[in-house]
Amino acid sequence: MTDNMVIWDAVSKTDPAYTKHVNQRGGFTSVNAQSQVMMATKQFGPIGQGWGYDVIKREMIGDVVVVDVTLWHGERSNVFGPMMGAAVMLGKRIDTDAPKKAITDAVTKLLSQLGFNADIFLGMWDDNKYVQEREREVAKEKEPTPAEIRDALKSKFEKSSPQGLADAWRDNAELKARVASLPEPMQLELQALRDKICKDVDAQQGNGP
Repeated sequence: MTDNMVIWDAVSKTDPAYTKHVNQRGGFTSVNAQSQVMMATKQFGPIGQGWGYDVIKREMIGDVVVVDVTLWHGERSNVFGPMMGAAVMLGKRIDTDAPKKAITDAVTKLLSQLGFNADIFLGMWDDNKYVQEREREVAKEKEPTPAEIRDALKSKFEKSSPQGLADAWRDNAELKARVASLPEPMQLELQALRDKICKDVDAQQGNGP
C-alpha cells in the first residue's frame, strides 16, 4: 500500500533557525528560501538531477514582474504547476532582483504543495506553544549521539600529549562528565585508549592500569 504522506511527513516541520517574523499584512512567519532548496536536495537529490523547476512564462503587468513556474521531482516527467509568482519591479526605484524574487515566490508555493514547511502554511506557527515545542525538538535532534561523542573524544585523545591527556582525565570535570554520560562499553573503550596513550606517563608516576 502506498503511503501518500511520505514526502509531506518528511518535510512538513520547519527548523526555527530558518524562519523570521515579518511585520506586514498583520504579521506572519516566513521561511528562508535557500533552506527550502536544501530540504528539497536532502529529500530528492541535487537540483537538476532529483528535482528542479522551469520558468515557462515571464511578463510585466504594470509595475509587477509575473512568472509562471512548474516544478518536477524524481523524474522530469513528474511535473506539476504552473504556479504564478510576482514581485514589484518598477516601484520608487527599479528592483533588478524582482525577477528572481518572483521565481522564488512561485517555487516556495510549489514546494508548499508537496508539504515543505507545511506547519507554517497551516498556521501552526501562530501558536507560541507549537513554536516552543519545535525549538525543543530541533535542539534535541541536533544533540550529538553517544557514538558521535565517543568519536569526538577519541579524536581529541589521539591529538593530545600523553601528559595532557593524563592530567585531563584526572582533573577535567567536563571530560569526566562526558565520558560518564556514555554507555559502559564506550566508557571502557575510551579508558582503554587513554591507558594506551598514557602508558609511559602512568609508569613514571606509578599509576599503571
